[in-house]
Amino acid sequence: TAQIYALLLAATGRIGFSVVLSISMAALVVFVSNAKVDALQEPLVFSDLFLSRQLIRYPRLYFPFVSGSSWWRTALVGGILVLGFALDHAQSARFRLDALLALLLISLMMLPLARYLRLQLEPIPDQVRLGFFASFYAGLLNGLRPATAQQLQHALQHGPFAVPPSADMVDDEARPDVILIQSESFFDARRLGPEVNPDLLQHFDRARREAISYGDLSVPAFGANTMRTEFAVLSGLATTAQGYACYYPYAFVRHPVPSLAGWYLNQGYQTCFVHPYHADFFGRDRVMSCLQFQQFVDIKAFSAEDRQGPYIGDRAVTARIKTQLEQAEAVGEPAFVMAVTMENHGPLHLEQVSPNESSRYHAFGEGGRLNDLAAYLRHLANADAMIGDLLEYLQRRSRPSVVCFYGDHVPALPDLFARLGKPQSVTDYFIWHSKAATGSHRRNLNACELGAALVQASASSSSL
Repeated sequence: TAQIYALLLAATGRIGFSVVLSISMAALVVFVSNAKVDALQEPLVFSDLFLSRQLIRYPRLYFPFVSGSSWWRTALVGGILVLGFALDHAQSARFRLDALLALLLISLMMLPLARYLRLQLEPIPDQVRLGFFASFYAGLLNGLRPATAQQLQHALQHGPFAVPPSADMVDDEARPDVILIQSESFFDARRLGPEVNPDLLQHFDRARREAISYGDLSVPAFGANTMRTEFAVLSGLATTAQGYACYYPYAFVRHPVPSLAGWYLNQGYQTCFVHPYHADFFGRDRVMSCLQFQQFVDIKAFSAEDRQGPYIGDRAVTARIKTQLEQAEAVGEPAFVMAVTMENHGPLHLEQVSPNESSRYHAFGEGGRLNDLAAYLRHLANADAMIGDLLEYLQRRSRPSVVCFYGDHVPALPDLFARLGKPQSVTDYFIWHSKAATGSHRRNLNACELGAALVQASASSSSL
């Protein structure tokens, strides 16, 4: 707060205005952090500053979570600040220069925080231990150090996908196509209680019965921050190995690095990333090539007719996966296709729910914020249909295929979870082979272990 005050004082020369504005900005940060805790079980962390550009470009994903009363309060404070700026008397240029020098002095004095205030990288415990502003500032100073990017780079160069595949795998003509699907907000919602329709996920249940492996998936995200789970799967790195980059790892990937996609590329696979949203979201347009995807299919490949609600539907993504597989087959090459779906992305409370629609999916009741749950389960049913459609298609093909399907995080349903209790950061996964008659094997995994499990399944399937 002292730094903000000195900066404002140097910029405006207005003492009273700078005091009020610096306090207001600090209060706003705390307010936003508390709102984030309510929705996502996580306070503001330093890497959220890197996402500020997304806040402006894609406001629908952020601003609807702020209540109407909060907007009125913000407008009122804004009006007071404008009036205060006009009435406050500006100090001399010499005074403003002194304020700037004070800012530099305060900043230099706080730099040692990076050395002495080391975070455990568990946001709530860190802020309980150090306080909000100290932990935020310590995270920022440490996160911006070159050592943070170097640590991540080193971990990737020594990660599970840094070792090239063996020669016999490269020469094997029976290599299966590999499809990796990260389903937005997917988890077995029947865990919420018997009120959820037990027949909601019939295709998912069938896939688990036929799967090589299935089980719970521990993920490093809750309600949002899809990219954390995505990166854990593609990199094979646990949160601790990522260091201060763990909150927003894509911000620190600047050069080509070993990855799950690179492992398959080195085997002669075509590698394609499908995400039916804007390519620059989370910086994927830059990062995916560094993770060795040859092709990136984004929202431009889809049309308005492909929407299911506000986003591109899972059915359209399934059709695109089929297209990618057929294009690779036409040139005699196997394909590694990773699809990150978007249909079940929030904010769910903006979606329309028809009268009595909730009763098709759950028995918790009707109306209010329970409509959020109905909208979520409607899209979850479409994700289940995606599983059935894709598996039936793959069973008809002559080339064998391996499918790994998983959820990136549980959905953001704060009102429902306040009523039922917060679930763990655990979703579900399965690994399925189109030609295998193997019985299902339950094996709970961490997200960073899933890619290696998929490699093992696709490698062993070559001998089937």
